Amino acid sequence: MDKKLSHQNTSVLGLELSAFSYLDAPASVLRDIQVEVRPGTLTVISGHSGSGKSTLGFILAGLLPRYGMDQLSGAIVIDGTRIEFSSSSTPHIDIAQWAQHVGMLPQDAGHYLSGIRGTVAEELAFCLENDGVPRAQMHQRVAELAQRLRLGHLLKRHPQQLSGGQERIVALAALAISEPDVLVIDEPLAGLDQQAAKLVLEMAALLRAQGTALVILADSIRFWAQEADALWWLDEGTLKPHASELLGDHESAGAKPRRPAPSDSPLVLSMDSIRLSYPGSDKPAVPDLDLQLRSGECLGLSGANGSGKTTVLKAIAGLLRPASGTMSLTGTTGLLLQNSSDQLFERTVLREVSFGIPKKSSLHQRIAEVLAQLGLESYAQTHPYELPASARRLLALATVMVREPKILLLDEPTEGLDELGEAKLRAIIAAVLARGGAVILSTHDEEFMHSVAHRVHHMNQ
Repeated sequence: MDKKLSHQNTSVLGLELSAFSYLDAPASVLRDIQVEVRPGTLTVISGHSGSGKSTLGFILAGLLPRYGMDQLSGAIVIDGTRIEFSSSSTPHIDIAQWAQHVGMLPQDAGHYLSGIRGTVAEELAFCLENDGVPRAQMHQRVAELAQRLRLGHLLKRHPQQLSGGQERIVALAALAISEPDVLVIDEPLAGLDQQAAKLVLEMAALLRAQGTALVILADSIRFWAQEADALWWLDEGTLKPHASELLGDHESAGAKPRRPAPSDSPLVLSMDSIRLSYPGSDKPAVPDLDLQLRSGECLGLSGANGSGKTTVLKAIAGLLRPASGTMSLTGTTGLLLQNSSDQLFERTVLREVSFGIPKKSSLHQRIAEVLAQLGLESYAQTHPYELPASARRLLALATVMVREPKILLLDEPTEGLDELGEAKLRAIIAAVLARGGAVILSTHDEEFMHSVAHRVHHMNQ
């Protein structure tokens, strides 16, 4: 670490990009971009969903261009070595070697975890094992990091039993433990409660103090602006200095909770003394829950990561059977998962929304209607994973809405949405309530929750 601190004026990563385009793409996605990253600095790159932030992050992390496929014109300077790219010459990139200098945490943090480790402690040690770190030193580094980040209570947990926020914290810790020169992090605060978000910000400050450079990709800069050494706005494929009018500070000025739903509306959900547990867990995820939901009502679930919000939604959707208590509901349910990739598996947007719906079904006419309602009709023949993050999130919502559920269940619904996507989500919620349905949403986006929910149920840790 001392080596990093003694070279504050030396660039550890530089990008001189004339143009970048994906295979068979009609036009360049990025153009005329210059980025220089120095030890211990914080570079923040913001922009609307689909602006190319993730693409830029993948280039910095050496994951793009794909050899023999994409085209990049320009140069990347890493650890003092300049690598030239052109339309006629794309060098092979040693990803393992590159990752020793630049690590990247994608927006879907679960994709960074190995998926083959039985505990969080083993997941944190995974890259150290690959680097041949002696076992005693490996255990010491894991223990020190867990103590510093207050992750000790998670070390024996299975990674697949983590909440979305906990998963993001663990993935970030697993990335940081190998101590690369630069960390590129895509939406690091998405899906985190206030305590977890504070922990990430503290972790960022600690890493920078040790000489690690951070490149943050985010829709909003409001949490990073004061500490940033460089602020950029990615627009029309190129970087521009971030102007104050582009800060997108959507504080809830004047936002007021909606009036409660009428008390005489019929009940659509009743949960009495519900206890929810996962197999193999030594204590319940939700010990004792009483909850009621009425027609025309939007209910918000708030609470820290791991407090059981997602577990409750899964139980209502029928994915988890209560260990005790009674639950009754009226009508069908539809669940939007926190991670859109867990909900999408078809080859095109149209096939995704049409999946499982017979052509002669009355629901079939809803397909075009829902695509139009969510602004997805122009993407009908597009592969879901070629969509911008906001459109991909809306597609997952479309697969739920096409079946007209009586109770709409939303897990962190604003995660990954841009302003236009959030407006469409608000319209969907309003439409469900207007037809006599009901909505339950779990979110750490307090501004959004209080603007759409009639009331909020606070989950105990």
